[in-house]
Amino acid sequence: MNTYAKDISFLKALTFLHFGGKAIILPFLPLFLLTKGFSMVEIGTIMGVAPLISIVAQPFVGFISDKYKTVKIVLILLYIGVAAASFGVFFHHSFWVVFISFLLFHFALSPATPLIDSLTLKTLGTKKHEYGKIRLWGSFGFFCIALISGPILQRIQIERLYLPFLIMTAFTVFVLLFLKDRTSSTTPVNLRSVGEVLKNRFFITFLLLCLLVLIPHRINDMLIVIHLESLGATTFWVGLAWGWAALSEVPVFYFLAKKVNDHNELLLLSIVAFLYTVRWGMYSLITSPYILSILQISHGLTFGLFWLIAMQMAVRSIPEHLRSTGQALLTSVCFGVGGAIGGTGGGWILEQVGSFSLYRYMAGMTFIATILIFLFYRYTQRENLVQKRTRAFES
Repeated sequence: MNTYAKDISFLKALTFLHFGGKAIILPFLPLFLLTKGFSMVEIGTIMGVAPLISIVAQPFVGFISDKYKTVKIVLILLYIGVAAASFGVFFHHSFWVVFISFLLFHFALSPATPLIDSLTLKTLGTKKHEYGKIRLWGSFGFFCIALISGPILQRIQIERLYLPFLIMTAFTVFVLLFLKDRTSSTTPVNLRSVGEVLKNRFFITFLLLCLLVLIPHRINDMLIVIHLESLGATTFWVGLAWGWAALSEVPVFYFLAKKVNDHNELLLLSIVAFLYTVRWGMYSLITSPYILSILQISHGLTFGLFWLIAMQMAVRSIPEHLRSTGQALLTSVCFGVGGAIGGTGGGWILEQVGSFSLYRYMAGMTFIATILIFLFYRYTQRENLVQKRTRAFES
C-alpha cells in the first residue's frame, strides 16, 4: 500500500472515530443531564448556548492551523482539551460548572470537524470530488456507535456516559499519531488576509441563508431525544433514530458528492430547504416514536445534501491558503450560531407550547428560507447575465 493510500485509510478511520464520539454525546447527553435534575430550559441552554463558543473557537483555531501550516498537531491538542473539559460535564451537578465545562468542551471539539475536512481536502489534492467517499465514514461511524451505545448505556446506566466517550477519544488520538500533515499552500496567512473571507459578500450571504435552514435542524439535533422519550421511546430507539439519520448520509455522500459540482449551489439549497419543510411538517404530525425514529432516514436527503452544497461553496469561494479559516467560519455559523439560537429558543418554545407545535414552527421557518434562497438565486442569475452582456458589449 503506497503512502497516499495509507493516508486515505487513516483519514477514514479518523473520520469514523470523530463522528463516532459525537454519536455518544449528541443523542444521549440531554438524557444524561435530565437524570442529573436539570430542567428543559437548562438543558436547552447548555446544549444550545455552549456551542456558541464555536463562533470564536472555529475561526481562531482554523487561523492558527493556516498560519502554522499544521492540522495534525492542532487536532491532537484539541482532543486532549476535549477529554480534560469533559470531566466538568460528567462529574459535577452544578448548572454553572456543567455549563462552563461544556463551553470549554465545545471550544476544543467544534474546530475538529472543519480541520478534519481541511486535512481531507488537502490530502485528496486534485481528487477533491472524492471528499464524500471519505466523509461517509463519519456517517457510518455515527450510525455504528449510536446503534451500540443505546444497549450499552442500558446495561451500564446513562450515568456512566463518560466511559464510552473517553474510550472513543483515546482511540481518536491514537489514530491521529499515524496521520501525515499536508501543506497545500505556502502563502503566508495573517489577520489582514482573513479579511478576504469576510469581504466575500456572496459567501457571507450564502452563510446567512444556510443559518436559516440549520436553526431548525439544530433544534431537532438537541431536542428530538426529549421528544422521542415523551412519546415512549427507549434508549435503544433513541440510538436507532440517530443511527438511521447518520446511515442515511452514506449513499448521499457516495453518489451525489460529484454531481453537486454540476449544479448551482443556491438552487440546490432552495430544494434542500423545501425538503426540510416537508420533513418537519411530517414530524409535527406523527405520534409514534417508532415511525418517527425510522423517518430520521430523511436526514440524508436534507442535511447530507446540505453539507455537500456548503462544502462545495467553501471550496469554490475561499482561497486555498485560507481553506481552514473559511470552513471553520462555515461550521461556526451553521452549528455555533444555529445551535445557540436553536437550543435556547427551541427549549423555550418546547416548554411553552410542546414539541408538536415546535416542529410546526420549524417547518414554517424552512419554508420562509426556501423562498428567500430561491429569490437570491434568481437575483444572482440576473446579475451574472448583466455582467456577461456588459463584457460582451465592451469587447
